[in-house]
Amino acid sequence: MEAICVKEHFNMRWVAHTGFVENINNILREYKQSRKLLPIKVCILGPPAVGKSSVSEVLARYYRLHHVKLKDVISEAIAKLEAAVAPKYGGEAEEEGEEEEEENVEDAQELLDGVKESMEQNAEFVCALDAPDDFLKLRVMNLPESFVAGTHYSQDRFLRALTNYRDINTEDETVLNYFDEVEIHPIHIDVGKLEDAENRLIIKRLIKEIGEPRNYGLTEEEKAEEERRVAEEALAKEAAAKAAHERKEAKERAEKIARWEEWNKRLEEVKKEERELLQAQSAPLRNYLMTYVMPTLMQGLSECCKVRPEDPVDFLAEYLFRNNPATQ
Repeated sequence: MEAICVKEHFNMRWVAHTGFVENINNILREYKQSRKLLPIKVCILGPPAVGKSSVSEVLARYYRLHHVKLKDVISEAIAKLEAAVAPKYGGEAEEEGEEEEEENVEDAQELLDGVKESMEQNAEFVCALDAPDDFLKLRVMNLPESFVAGTHYSQDRFLRALTNYRDINTEDETVLNYFDEVEIHPIHIDVGKLEDAENRLIIKRLIKEIGEPRNYGLTEEEKAEEERRVAEEALAKEAAAKAAHERKEAKERAEKIARWEEWNKRLEEVKKEERELLQAQSAPLRNYLMTYVMPTLMQGLSECCKVRPEDPVDFLAEYLFRNNPATQ
C-alpha cells in the first residue's frame, strides 16, 4: 500500500513524513522516553548551609545520577579557558606563534560554545531550598569545629556568602525567574519550617515530585561489583553446601555407630536372658536326673568299662534293669 493512500484514507497522526532514516533521532528519543531511559536532571538551589549538597548526594544515590557541583564545573571551565587562551612560549618562529595564538582563540571559542550549549540544556526539576538567615546562622554555629575549620562555613566566609546570595537574589531578579520563563516551575521548600536535621522530609517530598528511578543500566564499576558479589555468593554457597554435606555424613556415621552399639547391647541382653531362662527351665530336670538317673547310670557305665562287653548298650540296659532302685 502506498504511503499517500495511508495518509489520505486512514485517520492517523503522521510524525515522520520524510521516512525512518531521516527521523531516526526523533524515534530514538521517543523510544528512550517511553522506556524511561533518559537521565533525570535535577537542579538544587538555595543559600549556603541550607542543605543543597547533602540533599543532592542522597538524590544522586537514589536515582543513580552524577552529582555535579556548580563550583567544580565553573572552576574546571575557567581552568580550561585559561589553558586555552594562555600564550605559548618557546623557541619557535614568530609566524608559528601567531598561528598558535589563532588556534588558542578558536579553542577558547569552542569551549565557550560548549559551556553555552550545556547551560541551554534545562533541568527537568528545579528545587529551591530556602530558610531564614537566623535559622542558617544557628545551623552553622551548631556544626562541629573540626568540620567548619578551613571550609566556607567559617564565620566570616559564611556571612559574606550569605549576604552575597541575598544581594544577587532579589525578588525581581533571581535565577528562578529563568526557569519559570522556560516552563520549569521550581519546587519551593522552606527548610526552616520542617525542622528536619537529616533532610528526610525534604528528600521524601522531592522523590514524590520527581517520581520513581528510571531504567538505567549498570556502570562498568557496578557490573564488576555485581560479578564479584555473585562470585562471592557462589563460593559461600558452595562452602555452605560442602559443610552441610560433611555435617550430614558425620551425623549419619555417629547415628550408625550408636545404632550398632545399641544393637550389640540389646543382643547381649537377649543372650543373657536366654541363658537365664534355660538355666531356670533346666534346673528341675537336672535335679531329677542327678537324683534318680545319674547315680545308677554312672555305676552302670563304670561296670561297663570294667567288663567291656561285646554289646555295651545291651549290657548297660540290662544293668539298669537289674539295678533299678524303684524295683529293689
